[in-house]
Amino acid sequence: MSKSLLLTALLAAVIGFAVGQWSHISPGNNTPPTAEPESLSATPVSQYVCPMHPEITRDEPGSCPICGMDLVAQKLESDTHTDSDFPTVQITPSVKNNLGIRIARVQYGDLPRSVETIGKITRVDPMARRTITPPIRGELVMVADKQDGDFITAGELLFKVQSDELFEHEKTFQDTYLSGDRATANAMIPRLSRMGLTPEQISRLQAGEEPRMPVAVRAFEDGFIYSRRGHLGEQVHTGFTVFNVGGNYRVIEVTAEIFERQWGWVHEGQTATMTVRGLPGKVFEGEVVRVEPPVGYTTRSLEVGLKFKTDDPALSQSMFAHVSIHGQPLHHVLLVPTDSVIRTGEGERVVVMRDQRHFQPVAVVAGEESNGRIQIRSGLEEGEQVVASGQFLIDSESSLLAGLRRLATPGTHPDDGSTHDHRDHAALEH
Repeated sequence: MSKSLLLTALLAAVIGFAVGQWSHISPGNNTPPTAEPESLSATPVSQYVCPMHPEITRDEPGSCPICGMDLVAQKLESDTHTDSDFPTVQITPSVKNNLGIRIARVQYGDLPRSVETIGKITRVDPMARRTITPPIRGELVMVADKQDGDFITAGELLFKVQSDELFEHEKTFQDTYLSGDRATANAMIPRLSRMGLTPEQISRLQAGEEPRMPVAVRAFEDGFIYSRRGHLGEQVHTGFTVFNVGGNYRVIEVTAEIFERQWGWVHEGQTATMTVRGLPGKVFEGEVVRVEPPVGYTTRSLEVGLKFKTDDPALSQSMFAHVSIHGQPLHHVLLVPTDSVIRTGEGERVVVMRDQRHFQPVAVVAGEESNGRIQIRSGLEEGEQVVASGQFLIDSESSLLAGLRRLATPGTHPDDGSTHDHRDHAALEH
């Protein structure tokens, strides 16, 4: 009887346990309700790092097995800007202020290309005379009543020349233009200009004025008459000197050299300035008059000739001077301050401000630089903000974080939510 009661009680206990377990499992679902979703056990909200040994991390408070210091809590944030090569660096506003970080905006603009070089005064012309000759062969039909020593002003009419050849070209141009063949007529304008006609005279021919306009030669600057030749009705050629004029100044000829990369920057007629150490505060203005094509095999330099007009008697031959040549600017290019670009053996990069707290180095391709600004060919967009002061500290911190990532356990990163067990390091020590 006792054995029957014992078997009955044991059977009832087994049935009751089975019913209890069944009641805690929802129908059609084999997952117990106490199991948490996988997403809840992903990245911890914080980790603890040794201040002296950043490679020692764990997900609970403790001490460093190497130096014994207490581990410091470090908040883990999801970083959408993190790059495998250039991790984002977080900086608080107070630290940002202490570091003196200065921000500049990436924007389009014109980049003036100025060439700074050293030149030598190779010639000083005390007379500063220039000859004025007719641009075509023909007859003098007017000569200004000017004698030796007389003063002339820029733009003043000096003489006129006419020729049958010029009149024929004027007639052909006018007939072609009025017939409607504008393309052929426009192709004839450069030749008429070389023969001495002004744009105003060419416009008058297009308007139908009689095509018998003489060439008018005017003074190119203020100066004095040194000599005069020719009279009315005399036949002259292109090498005949009608007037010899000059200004109340000396012509200073300077020879300078520019680098290979600046070949396309300098052309004849560009303006230039010159300063001399012995004359502080004085700036002389001139222009480029010669650009030599040969290039030095060893120096890879290009010789440039310049002329400056001045009445300063302190300038003399063989003096050295600092020359600035104002080249043709680059228009509508992406620009940042030169100081914002970090140059390394692996290329250039800048530090971009993602928001008020996060900064990230970005690889760029830099171009030409001038006057404290540098062209960015790729890597940035207009409107982005870059660090122009203090960027080296941020870049070093990002490089350190990248290095720690590479030292981490394969398949994990120090900041991807996984933790590094300090006990493994302690085992290696022993």
